Amino acid sequence: MKRFLGEFFKGDLGRLGLALLVASSLGAVVALAFAMYHAGELYDYTDTVDGVRLPEVDAIAVLAGGRGRIAGAGDIWYRYWELSQYPLRAAGRAPLPTKPPILYLAGMGEKSSFATVQTLVRRGVWDVLVPELVIVENRSRNTWENASFLADETVVRHWDRLLLITSPYHMKRAKLLLERELRTRKLQNVVVETYTILTEPFDAQEWRESSHGVRVTLEEYLKLLYLRWTLDG
Repeated sequence: MKRFLGEFFKGDLGRLGLALLVASSLGAVVALAFAMYHAGELYDYTDTVDGVRLPEVDAIAVLAGGRGRIAGAGDIWYRYWELSQYPLRAAGRAPLPTKPPILYLAGMGEKSSFATVQTLVRRGVWDVLVPELVIVENRSRNTWENASFLADETVVRHWDRLLLITSPYHMKRAKLLLERELRTRKLQNVVVETYTILTEPFDAQEWRESSHGVRVTLEEYLKLLYLRWTLDG
């Protein structure tokens, strides 16, 4: 085998093959360097909800793919519920919510139901949560389907304002997909507020410092690039 390879690379065809191999390797290195340099763009945004300012929304939509997202969304929902119990009005400030929004759980899995939620939210949240205020969406299998089913529900329920909750690395693509699905249904006037929940053991400034952070960020960045390419096309 060694002799064969030696003879092969001595010829013109062999040298061409070697050149292509080197070129493809260099191309992969350049592409990786480009992605490593630019992937931090995933975290270049500012949420419209900060946990203190709670704009009135029709539904809190949380994408269930990341551990801890549902618990965090439940905590935000609970704050809305508290405000709905004491609907005070402060002079010169925006009105506080008078009723809690729907808690919409996207991508929960086929066997999930309202009872499943009990294991995912804190006890205080579960104590006041009622089935009429929860939608367990258990058909979608990826972010695009999350967005598609959510947009369908927005049509049916005539929602005007949504609060989208997911992980920091996931928010840009999730919001872009949701806005696209809303536009295809002539719902471009629906407002999408955002609130990210840290569910991974790294933050936006430290993703390069662990193999897990690099893998998650690069994978999501490539998906975002592909989505933008399809939208531009």
